[in-house]
Amino acid sequence: MESNSCCRCCEGGVEAGLQGHDTFIQFLRRKEKRLQRMAQFIAVAAILLVSGALALVITVGLGGRCPQSPDCQVKMQPDTIPSDISVNSKQTSKSQDQEDLKYPSAMLTAPRGNNTNGEYLQWDNNTGHAHCSGGFRCDQGDLVVPRKGLYRVFLQITYEFGDETCEESQLKLNSKVILYASNYRREVPILSAIDTVQCKHGLSKSLYTSGLFSLGTNDRLRVRSSYRKYIAKNEYQVFFGAELLPQ
Repeated sequence: MESNSCCRCCEGGVEAGLQGHDTFIQFLRRKEKRLQRMAQFIAVAAILLVSGALALVITVGLGGRCPQSPDCQVKMQPDTIPSDISVNSKQTSKSQDQEDLKYPSAMLTAPRGNNTNGEYLQWDNNTGHAHCSGGFRCDQGDLVVPRKGLYRVFLQITYEFGDETCEESQLKLNSKVILYASNYRREVPILSAIDTVQCKHGLSKSLYTSGLFSLGTNDRLRVRSSYRKYIAKNEYQVFFGAELLPQ
């Protein structure tokens, strides 16, 4: 009886030992798996870190430029323009506006269509070299002065005679710049150009005049001319304007 009890105790001890051994093996396997997963995570992190470092080195080496590839060309759109270029452009535009305000100028040219508004000539302020800047504006043929100052006023009118029959053998050509002063409310001729020509086919005659005048804010300049139907239509032949002189 004692021998059987001893055997059963031995068997129990062996089984307990085997179970403990199995548990220890399972523990080692779980630990091995955790170490494998940790090693994979470290490897991925290392790859990402190295890739980021290489990208930074390439970017610095190229001076921040993208390699010349189709993908790069697509991405380099206006929204990626360096901020300093945008700022410089805005500053240039602002400086130009300030310069225009500092020295207002205007040049009007002959219109393509009807060139009269009652007894005064009409003008074009949008075509070709025609412009109004620094506060000048064109109102129904009148050139309106932006502010008080000393201005150079100029006028050129070219008359051309084609196949039309002249009303007279001699024509007295006359062009004038009229000032309508805002403080006096009356018209005053300030420039005039006069010439007498023989009316004949193919004749072209230009009258030019200019002068310096002290003008006030909202003063109006307008032009009156004789023989308006003979006035040329080209901007380089017929123009009228003013500019503020530096103080």
